[in-house]
Amino acid sequence: MEEAAGIQKRLSVKSVPASARHQQATLSVADLPGSVGYLLDGVPYGVALPSVSVRALEVARRHAAALGITQLALPLSDDSSARQAGTLALALFRLGSGSLPSAAEQDVLLAHHPHVETAEVVIRTDGSADKQDGTLSIGYTLNGAPYAAMLPTPGHESMAEREAIRTALVHARLLGYTRYCVRSDHLFHVRRYDEDLIHPERRKSETLERLDDLVTSLGAEITFEYSATRDTDAPHRFANHARALYRLAQEHPLSRSQQVALRRVHFALRTGATQLY
Repeated sequence: MEEAAGIQKRLSVKSVPASARHQQATLSVADLPGSVGYLLDGVPYGVALPSVSVRALEVARRHAAALGITQLALPLSDDSSARQAGTLALALFRLGSGSLPSAAEQDVLLAHHPHVETAEVVIRTDGSADKQDGTLSIGYTLNGAPYAAMLPTPGHESMAEREAIRTALVHARLLGYTRYCVRSDHLFHVRRYDEDLIHPERRKSETLERLDDLVTSLGAEITFEYSATRDTDAPHRFANHARALYRLAQEHPLSRSQQVALRRVHFALRTGATQLY
């Protein structure tokens, strides 16, 4: 009888499989004024939420669930890497809002970017507009380093495209770059600034005038080139990724493209991939 009970116990233990490695992850979190930051499976994430009250742990758990992670290590609160990620997200949000980041946020921007060894920066951009609620997100790279942010005001895709260019230029200038090569898939801006095919007095929005003023101030130090953006390119993926994190923070469902961006970006960053997202 005892032997039979022992066999049954061993069988019952084996019938409960352990979580697969890809379903396990470590987690550290940090709550900041206006943003949250967390380190999920070794990858830093930040979400700027100036007008929304939410905890980093809640966002991180939703993010983990969307990635298929079912087992999280006990979170370490106020982790320095998580705090830096939250500060970076808030700094990028301020740049997208047209305001200057604080001194502490600028320090994080400088610390996050690889050391500027050349005067020229190659900028690639993409902007995205949600057709349902009009929210805008942007993605861009500075010499290959990817960045993304949600914008504070709703609008249309052309507005997102030009705000991506403007935000990237301001960011690059803060980092110390002095020559700028902008590669965009938005023909309107390439024709306006490089091919001189659109009359400069054709100004119909505040955002376009703001970008005009910035481009004019940079003079001969800025050039524009047309470059098609693929779905696997960082600017496109990261614009979708920023929206995915924003929706997770608000407990909104993700679209198929946002789910793909969430997974692609996470596993690319975790493995150190630098090309395809």
